[in-house]
Amino acid sequence: MMFFVVGIFCLASIANAQQCGSVLHGNNGTLISPNYPNGYGPNLDCMWTIPGHGGMITLTFKDFELQEGTDGFFGLFGSCDYDYVEVLVGDRSHGTYCGTRLPGTVSANQDIHIRFVSDATINGKGFKLQFTVDHGGNDPCGERLDDNFGTVTSPNYPQNYPNNQYCTWTIPHTQYPVTVKFIDFELEEGGFFSSCSYDHLEIFDGRTSLGKFCGTDAPAVLTTTNGVRINFKSDSSVGQRGFKFTYRVAAPATQAPTKPTKPATDKPDGSGDGSGDDFLF
Repeated sequence: MMFFVVGIFCLASIANAQQCGSVLHGNNGTLISPNYPNGYGPNLDCMWTIPGHGGMITLTFKDFELQEGTDGFFGLFGSCDYDYVEVLVGDRSHGTYCGTRLPGTVSANQDIHIRFVSDATINGKGFKLQFTVDHGGNDPCGERLDDNFGTVTSPNYPQNYPNNQYCTWTIPHTQYPVTVKFIDFELEEGGFFSSCSYDHLEIFDGRTSLGKFCGTDAPAVLTTTNGVRINFKSDSSVGQRGFKFTYRVAAPATQAPTKPTKPATDKPDGSGDGSGDDFLF
């Protein structure tokens, strides 16, 4: 009986590791393509996300074998137009890879997404990579905000925020408008010759940046259906009180907003259990 239970547990673990796309929580781990190393299937389109939680992500490919792409002209300007892996840092592509050449190591202080696509013919062994998330002694900060309403504060608010922070709060896009309103805002001034190059907060409406904000000029009220991403960065000196904002998703007239199903996001330490860019806006 014990052998049977252990066997079922191992099969579940392997199935979970090989599923086509997921969010990879934890400070380290291994990701493999479906059915690795016995060959991935046809017509796959998988997306895995490694949340940074304000830390530095490092991922290294340990094995890589996909269908070769187009050779191009005399071996130049080839493209991965069949099976490929694309690595995205935030919402920007870091590169697209195919064949047998290892993509190498990627490091970033934003969320990293790994997209894997296969066509209808010819498959290879697949890929294997390892990742770590290093917070440098700081507590994780930022999260994905899935409730219909809530309040968010910067780390340590209303006391001064710590140095060397990088936090991301994401509100996924919905069919109903979401409104974000800042009710307190105090960051380090940008300086006479700079434009918020020290501590700053950057707001994205979908994938469009609305600008960087610092000092005491709070961002304007934002209402959108595109999804919202709010990035906060502090440098190695001078902290201020920080910020506080509320968000609310407009529910249909016949439906009252639902109450949060998890602890309130108004946390004095600014920590959370999810973070980063939601690439699928």
